[in-house]
Amino acid sequence: MNYQLDGKFISRVGVSGDGELEFNYPWGMTIDESNGDVYICDNSNNRIQILSDNLHYKSQFGKDILTEPLGIKLNRNNIFILDRSNPCIHIFNKDLVLQKNIISRGEEQQVISPWFFFLDNSDNILFSDYDYDSIHIFNSKYECIHKISITTHQVDNNR
Repeated sequence: MNYQLDGKFISRVGVSGDGELEFNYPWGMTIDESNGDVYICDNSNNRIQILSDNLHYKSQFGKDILTEPLGIKLNRNNIFILDRSNPCIHIFNKDLVLQKNIISRGEEQQVISPWFFFLDNSDNILFSDYDYDSIHIFNSKYECIHKISITTHQVDNNR
């Protein structure tokens, strides 16, 4: 849906479904500042749909790779997609070719439920893990450089 600054409704795009301009749980989205294209995570259709700056369908990608895209970020060269069911961040180039998958693995770096991520101005990636109550930080070379864990404790109200 599109609204003016004063809240007046202008237009909407898309309906429920799995075709062009059809969505099944659209989740994350971003705008390519270089051309105005809108990238939308079509979560349950396991794809990204790209719309022009005037919200016309342009293309889609990721159907054979993505399993539950939740978030999407862009930098000048790449497209970063947080995939929840296949817990990783997929990195595509601007030609929509998969370049790399990044994720922390192993006992100390296990990731179960990535939920939100952020790409800073230096191309560092920070993402949260819902099940492990942690935040993972990757540098611009996609190396995990830090993990912040939050330990939760059950409160005993009988004390």
